[in-house]
Amino acid sequence: MGLHSETRRGWFGIKPFASNSVFTGDSSPDSEQAEKDSEIARLALRCILCNPAITAPMPGLITPQQVDNACMAVVERRKLDVDEQTRLDRAMDRAWANLPQHYQWLKDWEYV
Repeated sequence: MGLHSETRRGWFGIKPFASNSVFTGDSSPDSEQAEKDSEIARLALRCILCNPAITAPMPGLITPQQVDNACMAVVERRKLDVDEQTRLDRAMDRAWANLPQHYQWLKDWEYV
């Protein structure tokens, strides 16, 4: 007899930034594209956070600014509007097109 009669499952969203391919810059806080890259990062995280099938995103955050930006995505947590979804879709199209050879396997793991 188990403690729970139902099985609980969770899904994690790995590589939500597609190995930084989603960004126009290098995702560093000093980049000329930092503001735009931060916005795309928040859109990607919000998209994941609003998907009830995914338990958690697992981004690779390496600077305090990236952690702060991820926290802003949690605070902003709401479904993307049409304009935001369009910007994220364009960024993801660019990401898939620019994905490094050693990360091509991510295309087989795409969920959304």
